[in-house]
Amino acid sequence: MAGEVLVHKHLIIRAEAVSPPMDVAFLTNWLGDFIKSINMKVLMGPYVVYHDVPGNRGITGAAIIETSHIVMHVWDEPSPAIMQFDVYSCGAFDPETICKKITKDFEVTKIDYKFLDRENNLTDIGGGTIKPLSHYNEKVKEQAGKILFNNRKEVDINTNGSGYTIKEGSNKGKTLGHIQIPTKYL
Repeated sequence: MAGEVLVHKHLIIRAEAVSPPMDVAFLTNWLGDFIKSINMKVLMGPYVVYHDVPGNRGITGAAIIETSHIVMHVWDEPSPAIMQFDVYSCGAFDPETICKKITKDFEVTKIDYKFLDRENNLTDIGGGTIKPLSHYNEKVKEQAGKILFNNRKEVDINTNGSGYTIKEGSNKGKTLGHIQIPTKYL
């Protein structure tokens, strides 16, 4: 971190997951791999515990990273399970990459997030709700494709609905963005 400018960003996620983590060893490994995948360094942990009390049953994992902390709480009694996930770091990271990973790894059906700049105050610098396109019926997916791409043939909507892939030109093969469907089509 020597010589780097600290950025003080905080990502707060609430997600609904079909396949939440419920195993201590699994979540311990997942958190370690996740931290490496976003180019952060573990200082302590991850520490994970499963709490088996009706009404508050679930798993919690936490790690102290070189630039701050990462914490996940999962309540697995409701269906889908409720997942709360915080990434606070003085190092740079991409909130969309994190949302995509959680969506993919835990079969998330809905994800709400806030992205805050905590350097001088709590400035909201991003957020919203993402529902993977796979969550919608075929008619909505077809309508979304027409709205977003005007029936252009140079893009494919990913099968998991998390974005689109460029099929032609200099950006061929790149996967971009989340698909957001206007609420009037939901």
